[in-house]
Amino acid sequence: MLREAFVTSKTNDGNTFNDIARSNGEDFWKILQGPIYSRLYNIDNTELNISKTDYGYIYNENKILGVARLRQVRIKPNSCKLHKEFAKRNFTQKCYAEYTIDKEDQDSFGNNSLNIFTSDAWNYTSVNQTKTSVYTGVVSEYGGGGYVQLFTRNANTTMEILRELERNSWINRGTRAIFFDVIVYNPNINLFCHIRLLAEYPSSGGAITSTSIRAVKLIRIFDKKYLFLFNLWNLINLITIILSFICILYEILNHFSTTKHLSELLKIENNYPNFDELFNLKINSDFYLGLTLAITWVKIFKYLNINKTMLLLNKTISSCLNEIFAFTSIFLIIFLAYTQLGWILFGRYLTEWRSFRTSIFALFRMILGDFNLYAMRNVGQIIGPLFLFSYIYFVYFVLLNMFLAIINETYSRIESDTTLKTYKIKKFSMNFYQLIPRKKSIDYETNLKTRGYTDDDIKKIINKYDKNKDGNLDEEEQKIMKHDLETGQLKLNQNYEQQSTRLLLDDDDDDELIKLDMSSIVASNFCENNLIELRLDQDMEYDNDIANEIKN
Repeated sequence: MLREAFVTSKTNDGNTFNDIARSNGEDFWKILQGPIYSRLYNIDNTELNISKTDYGYIYNENKILGVARLRQVRIKPNSCKLHKEFAKRNFTQKCYAEYTIDKEDQDSFGNNSLNIFTSDAWNYTSVNQTKTSVYTGVVSEYGGGGYVQLFTRNANTTMEILRELERNSWINRGTRAIFFDVIVYNPNINLFCHIRLLAEYPSSGGAITSTSIRAVKLIRIFDKKYLFLFNLWNLINLITIILSFICILYEILNHFSTTKHLSELLKIENNYPNFDELFNLKINSDFYLGLTLAITWVKIFKYLNINKTMLLLNKTISSCLNEIFAFTSIFLIIFLAYTQLGWILFGRYLTEWRSFRTSIFALFRMILGDFNLYAMRNVGQIIGPLFLFSYIYFVYFVLLNMFLAIINETYSRIESDTTLKTYKIKKFSMNFYQLIPRKKSIDYETNLKTRGYTDDDIKKIINKYDKNKDGNLDEEEQKIMKHDLETGQLKLNQNYEQQSTRLLLDDDDDDELIKLDMSSIVASNFCENNLIELRLDQDMEYDNDIANEIKN
């Protein structure tokens, strides 16, 4: 709603704040005197007989704290040198360079005799007086000082101020940025909001607009006595501890700063209430809190090592860190080379390549498939597509396959490591225990099957010794089964006590078959990997047993 009120609201010509760039900044005064002025003073509601006590509200719900503020940042005249060819031709027009803090103009300008309402707007105000932090726009980074003009609580007076600034050319060739700031508070949702509209006037001419709307909840109701509960089991690294203390510190500072300054700021009516300190404290607090929570989630990987698959992944990543570091070095060399090249080729034509920093993000978007081939072709019919296709070739077909090869080779090496062991699980909840894939169950089932037991027999054995009914035999249950096998007490049912099978011997004895009595199967012992080894004792009297069985 606030963005609609200040950014997308249209003038009588149908232009919005973002359309200032199309008119080289000439419509800036129309925007201020049109939709922004109307929203600040509820001009649209005066025809509905709204009382003056409602002035200072946006959409009748958002209370304007204090008054709005205009702040201009300027550059010194003759801050750049003309080429000698222009100097020979007596080019007397002053030269204004790009904005930097060291070249910022701090001298008074204009004719004070013509200023009735805006005498202070032509004199520089230091950052100590404005108490405004450095702000990074689209073109440059601007200091907190500047030439300040405050709005008033009277609509007619504010309109006279805006007209006088426009009439006396408050914005001229030395202007590099105009900030419009206003603070509002919505009691319904307990949110403070800082609206900042920025119009930048680069040295190349024209205007570039941007908007910043920050909403924070400065007044907090603490339902719990403590903000953070610590558990030593979860604090496994020093970074998490440090970040947690930083979060606590910011919350304390935010609480006391809000308690100390909020009441004073709310009393300001004829000046601009500066909430920069409170906003910065709260935003930094939210940043460190989010970072702490993210690292806490990463620590879950520590407990996933109880599963062999997750342990393999963790070991793979930790084992190939050196190779990944070397790959990252190669990737950065190629990536930064293309960043520099793209900035030089397209920086003066395409906004997404206007600076080295934005060119980095443009290349990352290209990796994800977000690029504008037609715009690059318009810059150069050959160089545009060549740049795109060569970048895709090196990144997708070369670097990406190198990265996958590193991971795949390391994973294969770790998987073949027989010394890899997972953590033992004791007294683990049965519900989670069933979700953990374990090789033990598969091992003894496979060994029983290779020794002659059918699937039905194995199911009967598992059902007989599975006391906790989880579908698998744990260590204790396997010990009981081992004891019964050694003592010959393993019986599936009354009618099925013996089973015979035929096993093939070595290659030299392929034609010889030995009949075995399965009732004589005994278990030897468990190996270190908990596999069940069964020892088959040859029954030399098998023929006699078969004969007795037939007689019975």
